Amino acid sequence: MDQHDDRARPRSRTLRGTCITLTVDLANPRLIGVWKWNFEEASRRLYAVCVYAPNVLRDAYPLEELEYLKDCIAQQGHKVEKMIDWTRTQLDAAGLQVGESGRVELLSADIRPPLASAYADLFLRADLAIQLLDALWVQRALTDAGHAERTGAMRRAPLSVLGAILRMHARCRAHIEALYRQRESGPT
Repeated sequence: MDQHDDRARPRSRTLRGTCITLTVDLANPRLIGVWKWNFEEASRRLYAVCVYAPNVLRDAYPLEELEYLKDCIAQQGHKVEKMIDWTRTQLDAAGLQVGESGRVELLSADIRPPLASAYADLFLRADLAIQLLDALWVQRALTDAGHAERTGAMRRAPLSVLGAILRMHARCRAHIEALYRQRESGPT
């Protein structure tokens, strides 16, 4: 199975509720790969964490974990914004051109919870940061090592959030399974 093939992940049934289809343009090939391979699954897990789990767990829902996930998205977004500001400052100080993205790929996704929208925004901002870093690098205002380090950090930002999403989803799933086991073993 080719991981970059659109049919690589099996399609599961459609989620209920309001859905907004978001279309984004990404230029960085590695970010495009992360999006294609992970975004739909991350969005589904965010739906489970933000919509399904609170309805099932009710008072046992781990609000502090949801706050941690929001903080993680905000923290990674802040890192990306700092990098964008830094690169723009470097470009302006040296009087360099911003440049244009090369080949851009049009990607779309269904957005249900607001956190999925914030996750998609992180991809867009990371792509812009990488484009600006590339502009510095192409014009020799950034070393190869500096370029590799900074672009790697921007590519890892969405992956870091993905890890937090997966961990929270696993914890919510474990809470739900424990709740159902407790109900099954309880008095009848």
